[in-house]
Amino acid sequence: MAKKKQETKNNKKEKKEEVIKEEKIVKEKDKKGTKKETKKVKKNNDDKVLKIIEFFDKYRLAIYGAVGGILLTILVVIIIWPDRIATLKDGTQPVAEINGYTVTADILYEDMKEVYSISSLLDKIDNKILEEKYPETEEMNDELKQQAESYYSAYEQYYQMDKETFLSNNGFGSEKAFLEYLRLQYRRNKYAEDYIKSLISDKEIEKYYNDKVYGDINTKHILVKVDSSASDEDKEEAEKLAKEIISKLDSGKTFDEVKEEYKDKITYEELGYKSYNANLESAYMEAMQKLENNSYSKEPVKTSYGYHIIYRIDQKEKPTLEDVKEEILDSLVSEKKSEDANIVYISLDKMREKAGLKFSDTVLEKKYNTYMSQYK
Repeated sequence: MAKKKQETKNNKKEKKEEVIKEEKIVKEKDKKGTKKETKKVKKNNDDKVLKIIEFFDKYRLAIYGAVGGILLTILVVIIIWPDRIATLKDGTQPVAEINGYTVTADILYEDMKEVYSISSLLDKIDNKILEEKYPETEEMNDELKQQAESYYSAYEQYYQMDKETFLSNNGFGSEKAFLEYLRLQYRRNKYAEDYIKSLISDKEIEKYYNDKVYGDINTKHILVKVDSSASDEDKEEAEKLAKEIISKLDSGKTFDEVKEEYKDKITYEELGYKSYNANLESAYMEAMQKLENNSYSKEPVKTSYGYHIIYRIDQKEKPTLEDVKEEILDSLVSEKKSEDANIVYISLDKMREKAGLKFSDTVLEKKYNTYMSQYK
């Protein structure tokens, strides 16, 4: 009997080690979440793709939870299949035997609880709650397909991994299973955003409107490019050239004349009208807001791209609060996510509590409480 117990323990250990070895794409992270190093790429073309990979790394636990869900389904099928195996009356029924060693339903279930339990359980619970709250739509399906294609493209580019290998290595038996994983994450994010919006008061919205919203501003600019990793000498030369261009403007030359004179040394661009929440670096946004119409920046404006000389052409009237209320809510949601990295997890915990989640398995209940305690 002692020998059999020892064999059981050894078997459990070997199973866990095999699970760990199968992690080929996504490396283990600590509970605070550290970013995986990625290859150096050209900034303008690849930042978006790298964010996709970082996002995928961040949700590794959920992906392996999906694998756990598959294994759990297999276990249930094996256990209840007529004339093949016993039902789980007391947990001692054999699931498999080899060389006199028997794996019982209890042994397999305990191992699965240890490795996959919480992530797999929460996937099933959240799916049940969220599919009723956010029914499947054509728009949702289109967005999920685009996300999936982004993953395939990213892993093909950075790891030379085709779609089938990507799916297999990350625990998905089919593209449909991967899309269902993405659908769950989509719905979870949607719920979290709605939850955060419910916490935002009218006073917060009004304050944001008064402090940060302004009419769209039309600008053009001259950029002296210099990479953030450039030497100090190169940065100084770039800044010096930007100041030289400003001195030409100060002497009376027009913006068009200066851009023509320095066309081989600079980049010129007409940005058109940009709103208060445009996807521009804050230094550029702040500088263009401070300028008067038909004026240019008197000092070079530094961003990650280099040194800008900004010319403000015109500005539209400030939109009404009613017209931009939804945009403000989205901006405030993003701010609150940045301020509190745990708010998404807390919102999902509230969702399950509201739905009446109760545990029959005290071990799983303890694991869930321990899991959630890191976010409270």
